[in-house]
Amino acid sequence: MRNFRLFFILTILLTLMSGASFAANSTPPPENYIGADQSLVLLKEGNLRFVKGSSVYPNQTSHQRKILALKGQHPFATIVTASDSRVDPVLIFDRGLGDIFTVRSAGNVAGSDTLASVEYSMLGLETPLLVVMGHTRSNMIKAAVDNVEMKGHLVQLLGKLEPAIKMTRVLYPSLKGRQLIDKVAETNVRQVMRDILGQCPAILAKVRSGKAQIMGAVYDTDTGAVRWLGP
Repeated sequence: MRNFRLFFILTILLTLMSGASFAANSTPPPENYIGADQSLVLLKEGNLRFVKGSSVYPNQTSHQRKILALKGQHPFATIVTASDSRVDPVLIFDRGLGDIFTVRSAGNVAGSDTLASVEYSMLGLETPLLVVMGHTRSNMIKAAVDNVEMKGHLVQLLGKLEPAIKMTRVLYPSLKGRQLIDKVAETNVRQVMRDILGQCPAILAKVRSGKAQIMGAVYDTDTGAVRWLGP
């Protein structure tokens, strides 16, 4: 009886030790795992097809669904972007099921839910590339710039855009109208990148070690093209 209890206790300890690290407990990458550089190439190639109107819609078959159901998800890119009906990363980059892990919020801000989702994708799913993508003609940024009165949770959301608005007005005091709004969107991308790296030390460590990359981008809602801002 005593031996059985000892075996039971050892089993529990080994189980706890195996789950001590979130990253260590994540699913292993597939055999066709690609790195950040190739991931970025796939996104750029897909966006070029999208702009030209020659999308091929890869990985959108019933066979792909079965593969994901059996083997789980192994996205090659995490994209943090706005909750906006005009902005769909899977379409913009001409990808399919299981390719992109998308994290979205109105205004494209880095709240706690956004940060937690990014940690899950970058650490749990081992996504090698993180893209923070703003977009032109943002209604939320326009509301924040124009000081539109909001209610409910929108008040807190608009408050997260204030640092980007203030910084843009300092750096580009002559900008007005849509030019100001679009420049704030770009500044906010850089702010969100700083927020993620500043508040997610494990992701910062992966980027510094070269195991992951972070890239800023802005999607043009008029042309469909993505402009890359760099790391």
